[in-house]
Amino acid sequence: MLGAVAELTVIDGKQAEFEVVAKELEAAVAANEPDVLYYKLFKVAEAPTTYIFMEQYRDQAAVDAHRGFEHFKRLGKAMGPLLAAPPKITRMAKV
Repeated sequence: MLGAVAELTVIDGKQAEFEVVAKELEAAVAANEPDVLYYKLFKVAEAPTTYIFMEQYRDQAAVDAHRGFEHFKRLGKAMGPLLAAPPKITRMAKV
């Protein structure tokens, strides 16, 4: 089992627009990617422009497949202009 945490910093004032796109991605992953076991968006309480996607994958094949889905490419591209910096991704292996 593999995990990831993606930290995204959104341009101030673009939070609502980002949330619409990010929630659409969250829903698309849940509906179309059975080997993604957990994929949830959180907003950091002390940092109003910082969001975290917490992710859990069955295996590396699920990670690779996730990156190839049309919804991931399309919605990731839509998120890009709303971000203040590139996402910070931390990848993990289940102990």
